[in-house]
Amino acid sequence: MDLTISMNTVLNFLHSMALSTSNKQWLADHLYEEVKAEKKAAATTNNGWPKIRREDMRISPEVMKLVEDIEPLPDDFDYDKARLDYLLKKHG
Repeated sequence: MDLTISMNTVLNFLHSMALSTSNKQWLADHLYEEVKAEKKAAATTNNGWPKIRREDMRISPEVMKLVEDIEPLPDDFDYDKARLDYLLKKHG
C-alpha cells in the first residue's frame, strides 16, 4: 500500500513528538548527510567520474574565433565517400 503525505504533515508530526534539541540535531544531521550523499551520487556517472554539465562545456573566445567561419556538414554528408575521395586525391 502506497502512502502519500505532505512534508507539512511530517513536520507537524515531528513537532508533536516533543523532541529534545539533541534529538532534533541528530535527525537534522542524518537527513543532511543523506542529502549530501544523494547529491554526490546524482552528480557522478556510474564509473564515479563527475557528470559533465552543459555549462561546463563553454567554448573559450580563442577557440570560438578559430571555428567561427566553419559551416556545419549537411545531414546527408557521406563520410565514406569523402574519405575515399581524399585518399584517391592524396595517393591517386
